[in-house]
Amino acid sequence: MGRLTSDERRRIFLAQQQSAGEVLAPARAAPVALEYVAPRPRRRLLTAGMIVMLLSGGWVASHPVELHLPASIVEALMPQVE
Repeated sequence: MGRLTSDERRRIFLAQQQSAGEVLAPARAAPVALEYVAPRPRRRLLTAGMIVMLLSGGWVASHPVELHLPASIVEALMPQVE
């Protein structure tokens, strides 16, 4: 009991396919909304502003850090005697 014949399984499958097609039909017919794209001049200005902010932020963060590179390899390898 509870077993379906192959004809019954086929009818159930076809009914499910038909009902799924009816549910999806209005969605297929509806127009597809386009993604909003900012106008090009505003996008370029925003990009330029972000680049300037990142560069200036890096400069401000690295400005207090002093980096003294050795003038030669010998100076780098020899310990500083003071």
